[in-house]
Amino acid sequence: MRTVLVIINPIAGVRPKDEIPRLVRQILKADDGFDVDIRFTEYAGHASELAKEAVERGLDTVIAIGGDGTINETGRSLVGSSVKFGVVPMGSGNGLARHLQLPLDLTKSLECIRDGYSIKVDYGSVNGHIFFCTAGVGFDAQVSAKFAEAGSRGAFTYLRCFRQLVADYVPATYVIYTDDGRVKEKAFLIAIGNASQWGNNAYITPHASMSDGLFDVTLVKRAPLIDIPKMALQLFTRELDQNSNVMSFRSSHLRIIMPHANAIHVDGEPLQMDGVLDIQMHPGQLNVICPEHPTSSVLEPVRYAFEDIHYMILGNVKKGVKQISDFNRPVIEKAESLFNPFFNRKFQTHRTEDDDEEPMQEP
Repeated sequence: MRTVLVIINPIAGVRPKDEIPRLVRQILKADDGFDVDIRFTEYAGHASELAKEAVERGLDTVIAIGGDGTINETGRSLVGSSVKFGVVPMGSGNGLARHLQLPLDLTKSLECIRDGYSIKVDYGSVNGHIFFCTAGVGFDAQVSAKFAEAGSRGAFTYLRCFRQLVADYVPATYVIYTDDGRVKEKAFLIAIGNASQWGNNAYITPHASMSDGLFDVTLVKRAPLIDIPKMALQLFTRELDQNSNVMSFRSSHLRIIMPHANAIHVDGEPLQMDGVLDIQMHPGQLNVICPEHPTSSVLEPVRYAFEDIHYMILGNVKKGVKQISDFNRPVIEKAESLFNPFFNRKFQTHRTEDDDEEPMQEP
């Protein structure tokens, strides 16, 4: 019997979650030896608590259904344990899922988890805060902080935050200590990659591996405006490290001295840090379920993106209808309170004695 805890974040991404429990039980059947417990998260940090309880109970598998934040919360409680970690991506970027070539389709993700093949992957930590994909300081950390406050999810919200910040952002000078020495540089951003991408196939550390015990570091300098389109293209073609405005190196341990207290991010989660960042590699500490023979499909990410747009539009329409309804409800209630007494009196004045008689019974 495989004992499984399924953790669902009901507000991750833009896709509906109503049908997920039914589909989970349809694919992970009791008849096939699965004992499934499904829980929805109720507050920040809840996924970590649920996953920690699962480890203490000795469960076989914990599945996180949500975005990178939910996956980070869940995974951080599983590191160092024998529990298998199943990832069903339903967020905005899905960086871990895309790096490991996990299916983006809900049904295929659950079928992959049902098969149960797993590998051991590395994770990193920044001053004790765990990350699985990327951590960063500089511009991308500022965008992550603004995105967290935006009130809506999705790639388009992220792009809007990016556009609002990019023109006025001022690079800072950082000192970076690596396994091989010291680097001092003014940087637009510094990305520390355990995995290769931020998400949405944006490869900020394009050659990173989650099983080599090393971080790939990308330091992006402030580039001339004319170079931005080329850099944007290289970000998605895994060639960013070839740009003259970029420095790349590898290390198992990093120490970054910041000029002042600053925002950083770990897997997109914004944090405020003072002065010094101590970044450690922890090799082979998490058992992630993945396809035994991964296949990449060009069409699947495209289809996923179009579906996200569909659900985002649908969600915005529903939100707009609800706002209009909520706005008009007091007016309707006030009108009813004014006119109901009038209609009641009118109805009563037209009642006849026959109205009080019992209805005739059918023979």
